[in-house]
Amino acid sequence: MGPAPRTGSGPVLALSRTVPATSAEASVLRRSFRAWIDGLADADTADDLTLAVYEALANVVDHAYVSAPEAGEMRLWAAVSPPLSGGRDLVVTVTDDGAWRPSTGSGWRGRGLPLMRTITCATVHSNAAGTTVQMRRRVAP
Repeated sequence: MGPAPRTGSGPVLALSRTVPATSAEASVLRRSFRAWIDGLADADTADDLTLAVYEALANVVDHAYVSAPEAGEMRLWAAVSPPLSGGRDLVVTVTDDGAWRPSTGSGWRGRGLPLMRTITCATVHSNAAGTTVQMRRRVAP
């Protein structure tokens, strides 16, 4: 699960993982994403993106399967475009098969989506089949 193979300015393999929706697996995916994004973005941007991705994964762990008898799966997919003027376009998708649970009010919770939207252009699509969070951003090393 190391960094994606890089050949100069050529293509980068997409990161694609499916794991049980647990805190431990979310941490593993966070580390996998951070290793994968290394070299595709400067260190500060890579850290910010890793935070946004981890927040999406943590939301799956905390919310998606609350009503289910056991945790389901979460999927992380990330890819970058070939080099473009000014960098590459990054797309990250985090999906689950659970139920969307809107924020229940103020307090220290409910800041994940605003954080993701500050760091990336993030969208959320949810229906009876699950939730998809998609984040986009231009990255440059």
